[in-house]
Amino acid sequence: MKSMTGYGKAKIQTNEMNCEIEIKSINGRFLDMRIYLPREISFFEYQIRQHIGQVLSRGTVEIRVNFADRREPALQLNETKLLKYFELVKQAQAILNIDEDISLEYLLNEPGIIESVNNLDEDEQLAELLNQTLQKAIEALELTLKAEASNIKETLKNSTNVMLETLDLIENEIQPFKEELYSLLKHRVTELLSNFNAEMMEQRLIQELAIYIDKYDIQEEISRLKCHINTLLTTLEKEEDTGKTLNFILQEMQREANTLGSKFSTTRTFTYVLTLKEEIEKCREIVQNVA
Repeated sequence: MKSMTGYGKAKIQTNEMNCEIEIKSINGRFLDMRIYLPREISFFEYQIRQHIGQVLSRGTVEIRVNFADRREPALQLNETKLLKYFELVKQAQAILNIDEDISLEYLLNEPGIIESVNNLDEDEQLAELLNQTLQKAIEALELTLKAEASNIKETLKNSTNVMLETLDLIENEIQPFKEELYSLLKHRVTELLSNFNAEMMEQRLIQELAIYIDKYDIQEEISRLKCHINTLLTTLEKEEDTGKTLNFILQEMQREANTLGSKFSTTRTFTYVLTLKEEIEKCREIVQNVA
């Protein structure tokens, strides 16, 4: 099991270059990566997406890359552009009838006159620096993801213990409630029939009452809830991404708890049912952070 909430940061600095990568991850239905990096190393986005995709299958992930290169740049003049700019300036002087020296600095500042011949996407030294930094940032991220997952797992296990204890308390109230309900209804029927000589009618009513009381039986709901809890605990121990599975299990548990509450809610069991629903809802909120 792995959480979607985590943070990782790494920085590598050499004599010539330094790189810093920061990764933040929060929960999300799908894997949504938002990558911010300098334009000159935009080619690195593909590797980032590949590596993050191997760690997370869901979540909103923000990746920021800061990069500085102190190596001497390889520059060259674009002679064609330089001559063309010079020609255009001379034409402008002739049109305006202006005769003054053309500043070399002005020409060199024109876009495209000075070009970089560094192909950073083919720079092995840079590629090694970027990949090493990314790997360290991902390792730091994974540590926090696992730590958060451990906390989530512990919380879910504690909640399931509360649920099982609550179900036992509810289960203990089933038979006393049935007996009490049967006694009250039988007494009421006896009063109603006291003025009638209808022995066969009384027997029929008693049978109908027994069927009616049986509708309050929630043993099936309790058994299914316990089965779902066991499935939940088993799923927690799996290594693969389990967030969606856990959410589906808890959805089923919520349905069973609602049915149980509608069929069997007495003054004695009301707080038990409420506790059961609260724990399930708490678990549903928590698993939204599970990948």
